Amino acid sequence: LAWAEGYDGTGQTIVVLDTGVDKTHPWFTNGGSKVVSEACYSSNATDVLSLCPGGVESSTAAGSGINCDAALADCEHGTHVAGIAVGDNASGPDFGVARGADLISIQVFSRFNDPADCGDDPVPCIASFSSDQILALERVYELRNSFAIAAVNMSLGGGRFFDQASC
Repeated sequence: LAWAEGYDGTGQTIVVLDTGVDKTHPWFTNGGSKVVSEACYSSNATDVLSLCPGGVESSTAAGSGINCDAALADCEHGTHVAGIAVGDNASGPDFGVARGADLISIQVFSRFNDPADCGDDPVPCIASFSSDQILALERVYELRNSFAIAAVNMSLGGGRFFDQASC
């Protein structure tokens, strides 16, 4: 009903902080790229490697918001989330909620190589430092006057909580 009334996100931009986005996916290439800005914030430390292109810890260059290596579990998550938000392949039926909106992709995950950091996940695994998330949010703030940012999505996970006390 919202789309029929003309409310499809046109003129707005959605930001996805996640594992990056495959901007060549058909959801994001209908009529040109929906990705209007990219960034990556990913740390290097003991047993931790940056997933930014070239292994740098931060970048706002074109191509820096690409999805992390699909050989690592869960690296497709950012593309999936962005598709739910703004996906539009022109033929459907899989359209995003704001299919007329543009997309800012910010990759905030790092590769962890220590089994102690991965828990039940296979090694290597991916996780996100709060410091990288904060840098990404500061980037969103920097972009606030350049884009009509309607929403920022951060479905980053963070473990399971089984009751109110442990949460």
